[in-house]
Amino acid sequence: MDYAARQQRAQQLVQEIDLPRPLNSELLHHHMEQIRKKKILILQAPQGLVDRGICALWLEVSGEEFERIHYAPTDSAVHRQQFVNHEFGHMILNHKKMIMPADRVALLAPLIPMNAIVSALSRSSFTDEEEAMAEAIGDELAMILRKDASVSGREAETGFGQIL
Repeated sequence: MDYAARQQRAQQLVQEIDLPRPLNSELLHHHMEQIRKKKILILQAPQGLVDRGICALWLEVSGEEFERIHYAPTDSAVHRQQFVNHEFGHMILNHKKMIMPADRVALLAPLIPMNAIVSALSRSSFTDEEEAMAEAIGDELAMILRKDASVSGREAETGFGQIL
């Protein structure tokens, strides 16, 4: 799919989830929890994941009634929110998570026991169509956050309204 078609599809998919407006990062997070029908924890990833090239990770752990998004450590609120938006993109697309290789799962220790991982989807690059589509949705979410921050007169807690 070319860039323009991907952007158009991302806009359509985001419209279909009927986001509350004006949107901010907290409302987006809560809305995604409603769509997923479970709590979503958003946490900084351990340095070991980042050292292995993982920018963000969406995963489930056996026995837990919630999902997790781990993002690479960054001082930039914009960068952090974009990692999260990208993982929300995978959720919106209903991408299936896959079992991660044991060496990558081990990088989460001691946060999560290795045998407890049910499934995970990690982001290390966006070379394939699924990653590119999730990134396009993340971009669309960022644009809405930016626009709604300016319309509502609120400071954009994500930083999107400050640089775009």
